[in-house]
Amino acid sequence: MKYLYFIFAIVIAATLLSLFFLWPEPKILEKDILFTINERHYTREMITTQYSKLGYHSGNTSEMLETAVSRELLIQEAQRQTIDKEPSFRTALKDYYENGLIKILLDRKNATIQTEITDKDIDRYISFHNTIVSFTRLDQIPKSEEKAAKATGLSTTSLFEDLATPVQLLLSSLSPGSFKVKFDTGNEHYAIRLDSIQSPKKETGPAPDREKIRRILNEYKREQIINEWYTDLKNRASITIYTENN
Repeated sequence: MKYLYFIFAIVIAATLLSLFFLWPEPKILEKDILFTINERHYTREMITTQYSKLGYHSGNTSEMLETAVSRELLIQEAQRQTIDKEPSFRTALKDYYENGLIKILLDRKNATIQTEITDKDIDRYISFHNTIVSFTRLDQIPKSEEKAAKATGLSTTSLFEDLATPVQLLLSSLSPGSFKVKFDTGNEHYAIRLDSIQSPKKETGPAPDREKIRRILNEYKREQIINEWYTDLKNRASITIYTENN
């Protein structure tokens, strides 16, 4: 008896599934049809709902209609050529979906970042201009200032203005003897120690644009927060990379 109930349940399920896929679509009334392409009808509600999301408004009916006809005509032709069943189309759809996920994730992360650039931060950055700085990119990331002072690495001496902006921003937050870890997305993070600052003969020049410096510092801080967040994600993840030698 249980077996018969089981068979009966399967028949009912199959019937319901067939009805779901074979049930005719709601009949479109002739008065609701906006246009027809190759015997496929499109109602005003369908087009208005879809194209209002693209920025078209009721006042742009002519433009919206022309765009809708062109779009639907091309979609039909693509389907006629079975492009929607090709692996390349499915891959493109997957890439679009994944890129959308990443964009939303980064947008939301950026929205949570709060940074504050003080006048003291700007003054400190300006104080490094027209100085000669010596710094060392350490071979290993030290765990304390004491260990950083004895650490070895590649040393460089340069006019502050000749350095790349990211290096300027990092050094301007340090005092001689201190170090900081720099995070670069996609690369290993590393530590830089400021060894010394020398002040050559001062040269007069235009006053620095403090608001421009504020924007640069703010962008740098936000970038570092994002990179630190990404590095933390990478460190907490279980990642295995297989090579031909494995």
